[in-house]
Amino acid sequence: MPDGESRIMKKTLNHPFLMMLLIVALAPIGQMAIDIYVTALPEMRNAFQVSQQSIQLSVTAYLVSFACGQLFYGPIADAYGRKTALLAGLGLYMIGSLIILQTHAFPLFLAARVIQGLGIASASVVMKAIAPDNFSGQKLAHVMTYMVIGWGMGPIVAPVIGAQLQKHFGWESCLYFLFAYGVLLCGLTMFGYKESLKAPVPLRPRVMLKNIGAIFRSKEFHLNFLTMGLCYGVLLTFNLCAPFMVQDVLHQSPVFFGNIALAMGLTYFAGVFSNRIIAGRIRAAVLCKTASIINLACAAVMLFLANCYGLTLSALIVPPLIITFFAGVIFPNLMARSVALFPQIAGLASSLLGFSFTICAGVIMYVSSLLRVDVLTPLATLYVVVTALSLVMIFHLYATRTQETAQAVPEVH
Repeated sequence: MPDGESRIMKKTLNHPFLMMLLIVALAPIGQMAIDIYVTALPEMRNAFQVSQQSIQLSVTAYLVSFACGQLFYGPIADAYGRKTALLAGLGLYMIGSLIILQTHAFPLFLAARVIQGLGIASASVVMKAIAPDNFSGQKLAHVMTYMVIGWGMGPIVAPVIGAQLQKHFGWESCLYFLFAYGVLLCGLTMFGYKESLKAPVPLRPRVMLKNIGAIFRSKEFHLNFLTMGLCYGVLLTFNLCAPFMVQDVLHQSPVFFGNIALAMGLTYFAGVFSNRIIAGRIRAAVLCKTASIINLACAAVMLFLANCYGLTLSALIVPPLIITFFAGVIFPNLMARSVALFPQIAGLASSLLGFSFTICAGVIMYVSSLLRVDVLTPLATLYVVVTALSLVMIFHLYATRTQETAQAVPEVH
């Protein structure tokens, strides 16, 4: 290897520990920015003097903007560098965070949440590019495992952290926590990360549009993102509606709900990791179909309990716990199936998948924000509808052949 090339590689070499730290730190922030203040939603409603639907809209608006942001940072990171894309997104996130900390007007708060979502989407996209830039082989597999764990820990620990911050320092402290986390990410990126893009990929709109068209013409891709969106939406819906039921109607504390959210997160995590135990023993098709049937049955039981006994803690918590576990079983299998559809343009396909299923989840969340929360029947009915749709799509999905994706070979140049 020529001396000049060796010197360039040494200059751009990143320390493995710092890269691992950056990736793991980036992984949970998108989720944490949703769940850190769900325990405080009733108190925030009162502080801003708005309706329940309005304060819930701040979560939905963030989620939709987060989904839209994912469309842009992938091409930017490939064309102009990972560090440029990440710092641009983090900068936008910090602007939104500063606006939030300075405003007492709800419309401005809502706009700032949109800015936050558009900015922090860069973390979700760029971390997946930084990993293969800096690791390979078995080390890359380990890093990706830690990244998934970090991503999964966000919704698990965020409500607990938020509940404790709210209890000791007030609900505004949750927003200061998000700002401080953004400062940490900016510092790690600016001073701990050297650009790792090896060969820039020029932006070619014609090729990109053709590839996007090829992806969205795939019926299997549609079924995948719709089913993933249903799974994700039903998980987020609980954190959007249950705080009002637990605190306003059942008169429990924010910390109590934080512990419920923790249980939900751990249950989802258990469902995800159960795939490692049963891998190779049960076919993915059988596993996902069985899980979707169980989820529909649990939703039906929840609706029955709601109609017979009203809003009780057991009816509110137990069926969603089981549904959450099996959603954790289903989601990784659909993710693996999705990313295998377009291996030539996996980055673009991943961005479109993340955008599509998050938008789908956002629609479900918006519908859930319109539900009454003083009774359980509306939420239980939504669970029945969503799990029934998921069941139909999963059965349809596993009857669909992947041959259709070979009909139009995407361009990669």
